[in-house]
Amino acid sequence: MKTLIEITTNVYPEPFRTYAMRDEKDGVIYYKWCEQRTPEEKESLYELILDKKNNKATVKRSGNIKSEMEFRAGEETLGGIFTFYGLIPVKINTEYMNMPSAVSELFEMRYSLSSGDNELIKNTFSLKRLLQKAER
Repeated sequence: MKTLIEITTNVYPEPFRTYAMRDEKDGVIYYKWCEQRTPEEKESLYELILDKKNNKATVKRSGNIKSEMEFRAGEETLGGIFTFYGLIPVKINTEYMNMPSAVSELFEMRYSLSSGDNELIKNTFSLKRLLQKAER
C-alpha cells in the first residue's frame, strides 16, 4: 500500500516527507521509498525492514552509495557502505529501538556508526506514517 511517511534524522536539517510502499507480513513491516535530497545527488532507493518479533531493523540502500545495515537494540552489529572507493565496513551500536505498535506507528532508533577507530556518526532516526487516506 502506498502511504505518506516522514523521516527525521540528525543527518539532514529538516524532516523529509515522501510516499513509500508499505507491506506487513508475519510481524514484519516493509517500507520502500526513493530519496533525492539535492539536485546534484542521484536518487537512492531505500528499504527498511522492521522485524518486530526479533526486535531488529535492516536498512538497505541502493544508488550511488549502497549499504546494508542491521540494527539490534543494545547490541553491536556489522554493516557495509559501498562507495566509489570501495567497501567501508562499519560497526553499528544501537542504543535503543522503538518499534511501531497499535498505539503508535512511529519507528525510532538511536545508534552510532564507527569504522576502525573512527566514530563516523551518531544519529537518531525516526520514520512515521502520516495520517491520510491510503492509496493503492
